[in-house]
Amino acid sequence: MRSFCESSFRVGEQSNRMGLRLEGAPLSHISIRQMITEGVSIGAIQVPPGGLPIILFVDQQTTGGYPKIGNVISADLHRVGQLRPRDEIRFERVTFEAARSLLVEQERALRSGELLVE
Repeated sequence: MRSFCESSFRVGEQSNRMGLRLEGAPLSHISIRQMITEGVSIGAIQVPPGGLPIILFVDQQTTGGYPKIGNVISADLHRVGQLRPRDEIRFERVTFEAARSLLVEQERALRSGELLVE
């Protein structure tokens, strides 16, 4: 997890609405044992055998069999939708409480008509 959060990735040319394929240093410590297929959510970050993460997006499959290293928080999903090939992306670890607080703050700003500028 530390090397994942300390690395930067580039959005690959083969990205689409199903998933954003990331390029960069492959993650080498992900256990690739045989897994049972399980449900996946929007924003799930899967790591296939090659070690390069994929962020599942709006047209993602409903199940997947690759290890998942994390999930993009709901408050940041709109940012994933704005990424284009060759854009750079970094990840940081966020607690559930912080993720919920960011989402509540974002929803409050949207209801009040405040403009979110970052």
